[in-house]
Amino acid sequence: MKLRILLLFMCMTSTKFFCQQYYGKNEAKNLPKVEFLLADGSKVNGFFVGYTYPNGTYPGFFDKDDIYNFVYKKTKSSEDEKFGANEVKSVKIFDDYDDVTNAIERLDMKYVDKNGEVTDKKKRSFQPLLYDGKIQIFGSNLKVCSGAACNYVYSKFYIKNAKDDFAVMPVDYDKLSLFNVGSLYDKMIEAFKYAGRNCPEFQKYMDSFKAKLEDKEFKKEITAKFKGIRKKAYEDGKKSNLGYNGTQDLIGEYMLQAYLEFYGGIIREYEKNCPY
Repeated sequence: MKLRILLLFMCMTSTKFFCQQYYGKNEAKNLPKVEFLLADGSKVNGFFVGYTYPNGTYPGFFDKDDIYNFVYKKTKSSEDEKFGANEVKSVKIFDDYDDVTNAIERLDMKYVDKNGEVTDKKKRSFQPLLYDGKIQIFGSNLKVCSGAACNYVYSKFYIKNAKDDFAVMPVDYDKLSLFNVGSLYDKMIEAFKYAGRNCPEFQKYMDSFKAKLEDKEFKKEITAKFKGIRKKAYEDGKKSNLGYNGTQDLIGEYMLQAYLEFYGGIIREYEKNCPY
């Protein structure tokens, strides 16, 4: 499993949701090369300025695509131009040696509703690819910022059968609350079953995995594991003198990797048992 460099981090305060452009208004000489793959199949090259996020307050913020516009220049000295999120399928950013340093793809999403049915999510998310296989994993971290202090909140993941043109949310992050924690595992199981819906052997595996998740001792093991990961991140951050924000970023890195391994274990069962 290969963990890619993360491009997408969302930021917000406790009352107002917002985020700055990724690269901001850098000097023209610092703008990296970019390639846009557009919805019509064409490609456009230029220099990446940044992207704009939605502004707003809860809960309307979560009904919007997580990126509005991509800002770029055709040449380093030309005026800024924009692509709307609906025009872009993927974005690649290159270093001075023309190696890809960051890449995100547009995900048209489905989610598991309160009745356990998979339905359209009517919004898009742009996410980096973290695992490339028969079922792909996309994801990033969410941080909450208040003033100069930023806190890691959770890691967002999306799974996509490589043959599908949409992704499925194992967790509906827009509806996440203390009141629906108990149903998270059930929805995660349904999301994976849907992504691997054409493989009977995988359906059997997910049914057995669901039974395992209902075991209290197994749940305790999972909870203890993730608590231990957070604790280690705090300890490593302190040893390395990372400061508050640096330690929060380290927690995000550790948690992202741990969730990636957890989901990756499920996907490896699909890849082992399903020829397609």
